[in-house]
Amino acid sequence: MNTTARTRAFLRVHPLFGAVFLVEMLFLAALVAGLLRAPAEVSVPLDTLPQTEEGVSVYAPVTLSAGGYRVTVTYKAASPTDNEDAGGHTVAALDFTSAQNPSSVQSDTIALTDTFSTVTARLWVGTAATVDDLTLTVTESPEAGQGFTLQSVTLTEQPVWRVTALVGWLLLFAAADLLLCLLFLGDGLRAPRCGWGVALLLVGGIVLASLPYFADFLYTGHDLRFHCYRIWAAAQAMADGQFPVRLFTEGFNGYGAATPQYYCDLFLYIPALLYNAFLPLQSCYQIYVLLVNTATMLVAYYSFARIGGHKLYGAVAAFAYTLCAYRLTNLLLRASVGEYTAMIFLPLVALGAWAIARHDRPAPRDWLPLGLGMAGIVQSHLLTTELAALFLALFWVCNLQVMLRPARLKAAVKAVAVALGLTAWYLVPCLNALRNETIMISDVHPSPIQSTGVYLIQLLGLFGYAGGSSGERTAGEMPLTIGLAGCIVLMLVLWCCLQRARWRGTKENTRRWLGLRGGFALCLLAMWLSTTCFPWDWLASKLPQKLVDILLKPQFSWRYLAIAAVLLGVMTVLALALADTVSPRLARGAAIAILVATVLYTGVFYRDYAYNQGTVTMISTETMTAFPYETMGYDYLPAGVDLAMFDQVEVTTDSGDTTAVWQGQGTVLCENRGTEPAALNLPLLAYRYYTAADAETGTPLTLTENEEHCLQLSVPAGYCGTVQVRYTPPIGWHLAELVTLATLLGLIGWGVQDTRRRRREALIEETVQEETVYV
Repeated sequence: MNTTARTRAFLRVHPLFGAVFLVEMLFLAALVAGLLRAPAEVSVPLDTLPQTEEGVSVYAPVTLSAGGYRVTVTYKAASPTDNEDAGGHTVAALDFTSAQNPSSVQSDTIALTDTFSTVTARLWVGTAATVDDLTLTVTESPEAGQGFTLQSVTLTEQPVWRVTALVGWLLLFAAADLLLCLLFLGDGLRAPRCGWGVALLLVGGIVLASLPYFADFLYTGHDLRFHCYRIWAAAQAMADGQFPVRLFTEGFNGYGAATPQYYCDLFLYIPALLYNAFLPLQSCYQIYVLLVNTATMLVAYYSFARIGGHKLYGAVAAFAYTLCAYRLTNLLLRASVGEYTAMIFLPLVALGAWAIARHDRPAPRDWLPLGLGMAGIVQSHLLTTELAALFLALFWVCNLQVMLRPARLKAAVKAVAVALGLTAWYLVPCLNALRNETIMISDVHPSPIQSTGVYLIQLLGLFGYAGGSSGERTAGEMPLTIGLAGCIVLMLVLWCCLQRARWRGTKENTRRWLGLRGGFALCLLAMWLSTTCFPWDWLASKLPQKLVDILLKPQFSWRYLAIAAVLLGVMTVLALALADTVSPRLARGAAIAILVATVLYTGVFYRDYAYNQGTVTMISTETMTAFPYETMGYDYLPAGVDLAMFDQVEVTTDSGDTTAVWQGQGTVLCENRGTEPAALNLPLLAYRYYTAADAETGTPLTLTENEEHCLQLSVPAGYCGTVQVRYTPPIGWHLAELVTLATLLGLIGWGVQDTRRRRREALIEETVQEETVYV
């Protein structure tokens, strides 16, 4: 029976599904037809309604149909010459509302400052909705005085949002249809290869970890605004044509920021591309978290199942790891995007180290996880990279007799080569910048981190407290613990240690026991390093300064809990697999206890978190007024920069014979009527690799660094024209990108060839078996 016949038979048996599917197709057809409609452009009439409150102006309502709109506001504010305090002050706030259909309009308050005269923002009207009373309200700030005038407000529909909405609805309908099929087919469905129990654990864990993000707001986190700024800035840079992103051209009011050279943004390209597809910023972040949770669960399951040789117990370990106490703290309270992204790859590193040590002749599937895992961590969070490298070195030293064999050394070298090849595009610029640039964080000497350690009562706490509404937390106020599930795992491991004589029966159990013993020792070390009991201050006074700088780079000793968390996952699957060989009932009971403890901890954490944590909406962020300078990663600015200067975006000069106008995007209109070269101070930070040239002739002009660490342009006498300033990375960076591209293509090619080889071998084996049966 062909596919068409099967579909018809299914629809005859389940007509309700057919009716739902027909409605979906009609709705999608209407959206497709809407793609052909000309984009709307609406100008808000600046006719004010009767004023009801001083300083508040309400303008005549307009009609707006469904779609995504770019809002462009032009205005005049008091200039610095009119007001000595002018510069970076908010002069007015704009709000769009609808009294008849308020839920259909999505837009943040648009802040207008005296830094610019034009700002852009975003506004959405829900699918299939039309708003007839979209009303603009302008609230002037007391700082505006008499110098604020609203000149125009234009709403321009963005066609890309129509495509984005269509794709979104298509994915939603596909997911709904899949669920309906599962309901209708019932027991007729074949279980997945991993089994229904494993599948339910994986899906349930992903959903449970993502629950706080199924909302129309974001819960506040320590670093939330910084990482949302990174998404916004990367999106703007990509829209300007940068790929990969080397400089946030729109950062700090257009002065630029070299943050991507120090803090890799590779994985944030996903939400940045979504933002350029006109999704709200908070939706981009929510989708990213959902993808990270999914990747963490699947990677952890693959890694732990291979280490323990048991799929179900691997899923239990992955569930506990994805919802472990420290990861929830990173994900929600700290909003530490780099750190919780790096935790995707820690299980791969553990798998790679275990597989290389286990096999006499490690195959690519044994050493490749180590290379991919380290590459992922490097491109997520450099501090986690240092911790992982330290424990890899300890693992190697502890197993020196085994690891020094030629085949294992060769496998380790291959893993290192893969990691370096995949990260060359980022490491070369990063090392270059660290060696040649002096940034703010370079002047900050690592401080002793013993005071940031956790107490034993915190570390072994069964439930952590996630309360507090201030948003400012110290190590003592965050739930830095291994949680109830972690304590159960430690007790199970201790039981396995007491039963060690039983694990010598089979070769597989012996390997599991050796892995469990080594993982237990390293886990206890990671837990010790995270506490106030470890003598960090004493080491700082005894060791050489360069070594101290390396050891103190992690900033907080409780960061070692990330290593403890992944080792707890490894111990979970190994201990359960060992216990299963002696008492399957005990192993199943322990697995259930770990799952229940994980869910209980998560529930208590969410209860405190949801009722005590503040919330924020970041929907239409298109202006830097939404990001205070302190949250924009100023650590990566040139050392000595005064943040106050970013409030003035203009070209300055001491020459009375020279006039210059800053056009943005590195463009300067200038005229030097004097007989000597003139120096223009540009609103661009003086990072290396900027070039300046005449926009028409391409004649290069000289750029230097002034006292404020900004670029200074030398304009020849008698020059009149347009100067274009561009950021041009050196050729070495592009060569590093080619190395990464070649490594990636090589891995893809090898993967394709290996898949074909496996299929051929499976086909040959199946043919041989059939012939044997026939004979």
